[in-house]
Amino acid sequence: MPRSPARLSGLVFGLLGFASTLGAGCGGVTAASDGGNDAPAVTAADACMQVAQALCGALDGCAPFIVSEQYGDKATCISRAQLSCMTDQSTTGIARTPNDLVACAKAAVGISCTDALTGNYPAACDPKPGTIINGMACGSNLQCQSTYCNKTDVCGVCSPRHDASGACTTNDGCAKGLVCASSVCVKPAGMGEACNLPGQPCRSDLACSSSSAPGTCGPKIGVGGDCTANSDLCDFTKGSICNVFATPKVCIMINIAKPGDKCSLASKTGCVGGTDPCTNLLLGGVCANPAEDGAACGGNDVCIPPATCVNKICRLPSAPSCM
Repeated sequence: MPRSPARLSGLVFGLLGFASTLGAGCGGVTAASDGGNDAPAVTAADACMQVAQALCGALDGCAPFIVSEQYGDKATCISRAQLSCMTDQSTTGIARTPNDLVACAKAAVGISCTDALTGNYPAACDPKPGTIINGMACGSNLQCQSTYCNKTDVCGVCSPRHDASGACTTNDGCAKGLVCASSVCVKPAGMGEACNLPGQPCRSDLACSSSSAPGTCGPKIGVGGDCTANSDLCDFTKGSICNVFATPKVCIMINIAKPGDKCSLASKTGCVGGTDPCTNLLLGGVCANPAEDGAACGGNDVCIPPATCVNKICRLPSAPSCM
């Protein structure tokens, strides 16, 4: 069976840090009103919609396959991004304002796909520190003065972000520009630089030439490319996945079916949400319906991003009730 990479909640990942930052770029961003003297004040709903349209427009321009795989279509991406943004904006202790979102949108105009897909956003898009000190309960990164809520499930405690070599459990626990690899904050390697998985990964738009020995970071490869050395060499943003059962292993194109449609390994067809929602990928099945927010998840029931399955329930990233 083709092995699907981890769902890009970090290209989205990084790229889709919906609730905490604005992802934008790839020619799909439209500058928002800055709420000047002659303009009406922007509301949270309007600002979040502008964020959602910019984010999903950029994602659709840079990696349209991801929109199909994660959400099914651009409209769903927009509605989910706006919902996540609004959830954050309603949480106690957040200092970010609608005008901050507008400023980020303006600053992000013209950002490259490389920067968008690696989370290298302008400074205006950096998370704005909240009012809650370290050690206190939180449900969103934006509540914390450190901009990091260290969660054990739905809720957590505000905690510091660490510099290089600091301990971590997620990328959010590291300073800007660093990722969490083997529980340590590291700077991902760039084009042509050395990599050694899992401790020294490449930048998210690149791939390491080897998964079991020191290698070099280079461009990801398309359909037909040899992925024997590392199954993550295939460019998933373009629908390319490593067929680990082939000899040699090669990158193949995977199609995405919607809920209720047929899916199978033979037709190289997965479902919105990956291969798990297919009732029987090996023999052929149908794509299950996605689980709604607050509904049970696990098995064939897959949450709609940015919600994730926490304690077998679909939860949005922010939890306003943690205080």
